Amino acid sequence: MRVALFLLLLVVPPHLMGQTELPPFVKEGLEALGTGNCEKAIALWTAPWSEAQKAQMAGICPTLKQFGESVHGYDLLKVIDVSPHLRRVYALLLYDGQPVYAMVIAYQPAGKDWIVGGFILNADPDQVIPVQVLPPQRAKP
Repeated sequence: MRVALFLLLLVVPPHLMGQTELPPFVKEGLEALGTGNCEKAIALWTAPWSEAQKAQMAGICPTLKQFGESVHGYDLLKVIDVSPHLRRVYALLLYDGQPVYAMVIAYQPAGKDWIVGGFILNADPDQVIPVQVLPPQRAKP
């Protein structure tokens, strides 16, 4: 019986076992944010975007500095497979002053590599993390 269970685990795809893999560029961007290199993360995530879309993100890195000059990594909170071509990645950036919550939408168009469809960075978890992932910080009346 144990052998059969072990063999079953070998043939079940990782995404069905709850071990969703991060697309490499999402991980690389989170690592850059976690070492204080916001500009690298934003450049990586927005590379395929139009110049107008990139311009909308120009103020993110200076804004993040208000949470503390130093950041000491990140915690991966949850990766949700919305569909075979869409993942939501929730993470916590470990700034000196306070935590910053992140949500990255990873999208894989048919037959192409993964891209970032959008992302949110905010110090208020209720603006970033759904209640299914993290209970609300403030109860709504």
